[in-house]
Amino acid sequence: MSEVVIGVDVGSSGTCAQAIDAAGALLASVYRSYDVSYVQPGWADQDPQAWVKAVVETVAEARAAVRDRRVAAIGFGSQLDGLVALDDAGKALRPALIWMDKRAGPECVELARDIDLGWLRKTSGCNLDAGHVAAKIVWLRRHEPDVFASTRSFALPGSYVAMRVSGALAVDPSNASSTMLLDVGSRAWSGELCNAFGIDIARLPQVQAASAVLGHPLDWFREATGIDKSTSVVLGCGDEMAATLGAGVIDAGTVCDVLGTAEPVCAVTERPVDDESGVVEAHPHADPDKWLLENPGWLSGGAYRWFRDELAHGAGSADRSLKVSYEALNELIAEVPAGAGGVIFLPFLGGATAPEWNANARAVWFGLTAAHGQSHLVRALQEGNAFALRDVLQAMRSAGATPRRVVCVGGGARSQILRSIRADVTGLPVSRCEDVETTARGAAILASVGGGVHGSVAAACRAMASPAMDEIQPDEARHELYVQVHARYLELYAALKPLFA
Repeated sequence: MSEVVIGVDVGSSGTCAQAIDAAGALLASVYRSYDVSYVQPGWADQDPQAWVKAVVETVAEARAAVRDRRVAAIGFGSQLDGLVALDDAGKALRPALIWMDKRAGPECVELARDIDLGWLRKTSGCNLDAGHVAAKIVWLRRHEPDVFASTRSFALPGSYVAMRVSGALAVDPSNASSTMLLDVGSRAWSGELCNAFGIDIARLPQVQAASAVLGHPLDWFREATGIDKSTSVVLGCGDEMAATLGAGVIDAGTVCDVLGTAEPVCAVTERPVDDESGVVEAHPHADPDKWLLENPGWLSGGAYRWFRDELAHGAGSADRSLKVSYEALNELIAEVPAGAGGVIFLPFLGGATAPEWNANARAVWFGLTAAHGQSHLVRALQEGNAFALRDVLQAMRSAGATPRRVVCVGGGARSQILRSIRADVTGLPVSRCEDVETTARGAAILASVGGGVHGSVAAACRAMASPAMDEIQPDEARHELYVQVHARYLELYAALKPLFA
C-alpha cells in the first residue's frame, strides 16, 4: 500500500496527471491546458510537443506531491482518432490531425464507392468516417505526399506520448480500433482492411495489451520529472475506455457518459456488437475480456466553451476579456423551465454523430423570438446535448444493450443542472463519479496492473474505480415534456438535412 501509480489523461484541451494509491485514494491531481489550431473549417491540428510538455509538467508536480512514496508505474489514457506521422527517428513530421479533424471527408466519399460499408463495420467495428485515422492517412498520401513518403510509422497520440517517455512504440487495441484497420474481434491488425485503404501494415505500431509494460522511463524524462528508474511505463488505452474503466463500468447495464470537450457515450458488451444504424460503434474495452458499444461524441463541452467565449461576454459587454464562468451559465440554465421557451438547439458544431453520423450537419438554434434571451439559448444548447444522448441510448437498445442507469464523468459531470437535464430527457437515473476525472484514474488502473500492484484489470477496477454518487431520478412531468420536444428536434433535423448536404 506504500506504492502509488500515476495515470495521465492526454486530452485535446489539456493533460491531467493523477497520483493514486492501490486502494483508489487520490493523492494528487495536476492539469495543464494547451490549444488546438483550427486552420480552416473542419480542420484541427495540434502540436505533439505540447502534449509532451504538459505530461512532463503534470507528472513532475504529481511526483513531487508523493515524493515519500514509490511510483510503481505510469500509464496513459489518450485522445483517440489522432494521426501523428513519425520519421525514422520517431520525430513528428507535421502537427497531429486530431479526432475532430474532418478534412478527409472527400476521401471518404471516394472510398465509399469501393469499400463495402457493412463489411467494414462488421470487421473493424467502425463506420467509414473522416475522423478515423485510416481516412487521415489517405488524405496525407494525397495532399502531402512528401510527408507521407517520409513517414516510417503512423502513430496515435497515446502511442506517441508513451514512446517519448519509454522509447518503445506500440498501440493498444482500443486506440488501434479507432483507425478502421483493426479486426475488432481478434484485436489484431487486419491485412484486408489495410489493403482496402492502401496502407502498408508494416507502418503501423505493434498492437499490445493496454496494461503492457513498454519499459522504464528514459533518462531525460526521469531528470525532468523525478520519476524513478524502476518505474514501469505502461501503454494505456484510449481516453473514452480509460474514463469508462475509471468509473468502474466493466459490466452491462450502466452507461458511461463523458462530459468533456466531446461527449462520448459507452456501454459494456461481452462481445463485439454490430449496430446496423451505425450510431454506435464496437471497440475493445480497456478490460481485455470486454468490448464497448460506443458513440465517439459530438462537440458538447466544446459547444459550452464556444458559447461562453464567443457569445456570453460579461453582462452584454463587447469586452471579450469579460468571460462568464460556467457556474454563472449553469445558473442561467436553471432560470428557464424545461423546453427553453420553445427554442431548440441542434448540437452539431462539429458535425453530427446522433441521430445519425453526418459530417455535413451544422449547429442551429430554432424558434427564436424577441422574447428569448441568453438564458434560453444556453438552456436549449444543453437540452440539445441531452437529446443527442437520448438518441445514442436508443441505438444501444436497438443493438441489444439494456441501459438502466447513466454515470457521468468529466468536468461537466460536476454540474447538477446538466445531470438533471440528462435524467429528465433520457428517463434514466443519472449519477456522477466522486472523482469526475476518471480518464486519468482509468490510466492509473492500467498502470497498477502493469506495475504489479494488482493482478488483473477487473481486480484493479474493483479496488480503484471512483464510486458513483448524487444520483438524480428523472422527473416524470419533465420527461413527458421532453419526449414531445425531442420528437420536434428530430423533425427539425430531418427538415434541415437536405440543406446541410
